[in-house]
Amino acid sequence: MTENNENKDTKAAKKPTPTVLSINICDSIIRDEATKKVSLIGLFNTIRANSFPSVHPSMHVYVALTNGHGKYKMAVRFVRSKDDKPLAWVGGPLEFNNPLQVAELNLCWQNLKFEESGQYVVEVLCEDTQIGMRKFNVIGPEQQIPPTSGTDVR
Repeated sequence: MTENNENKDTKAAKKPTPTVLSINICDSIIRDEATKKVSLIGLFNTIRANSFPSVHPSMHVYVALTNGHGKYKMAVRFVRSKDDKPLAWVGGPLEFNNPLQVAELNLCWQNLKFEESGQYVVEVLCEDTQIGMRKFNVIGPEQQIPPTSGTDVR
């Protein structure tokens, strides 16, 4: 009997990890207070720097999560891909009232410093485990912006 109670306690303690619906990087985020709709302004995947180190004056990260069951320790951080060097992060508790709730995070970073060109990542962490990521590039003036597709209007 004791073994069954321990198994039940272990199962009850393990709750589902929230699901990341989106991670977007942009210039600004506007929320219409009447409709609660969110507009992401100036979405981007690449930052062009004139020289290095380079400081980006202001960028927003929008994260949407669902399937949460109660309270979690969450964090969002910027990391340089080649060596996992953290550049900046913010974290704290996030509580879901029910699993159908969509929790939206609007985070603003000012004066984020990039030491060199390369690939960087925005990571979403739940209980210190990565549950989502978004890659982006920082390039110098001599480099070409990588091509995009799927946004052309014909």
